[in-house]
Amino acid sequence: MATARLQERYGTAVPLRQMVSYRLSRLQAKLNAQATKILKENGDLTLMQWRILVMLDLYGEVTIARIVRETEFDKGLLSRTAKAMVQKGLIATKSNDSDLRQNHLSMTPQGRGVFDRAFAPMRGRQDKLLNSMSDEQRENLFEAFEMIENSLDEMRENE
Repeated sequence: MATARLQERYGTAVPLRQMVSYRLSRLQAKLNAQATKILKENGDLTLMQWRILVMLDLYGEVTIARIVRETEFDKGLLSRTAKAMVQKGLIATKSNDSDLRQNHLSMTPQGRGVFDRAFAPMRGRQDKLLNSMSDEQRENLFEAFEMIENSLDEMRENE
């Protein structure tokens, strides 16, 4: 019955479990829920706060514009989160003398401590996910991600 309805309504008999956007959405929800739990228990961070701290760990000092460019995070959410992190003492801002519109973000010692507490469990989670696959499977997974992202970029350009 469901297969016939899929064929009739959507022009395909592909089960919901094989629809790319459905599977990625489900997977993202599970990953986010798990990360949120780990971050709550190991530093009382939100996922967006963690992502900002990761960027600061990688680059030392960075602007919100660069984070947006590299991650495609929502600029408004990123700005609000950064402001809250400044108020909590996790990050600091420094004005750019050549462009007053661009503040540089950096991790404070308090932010470093919180980041370091959360890093090991988050890294362990990443390792466990990657180690659940063979080298070839990991390579295929990241190639598939790249192909999907390129396809989405192409569709956006053609809109």
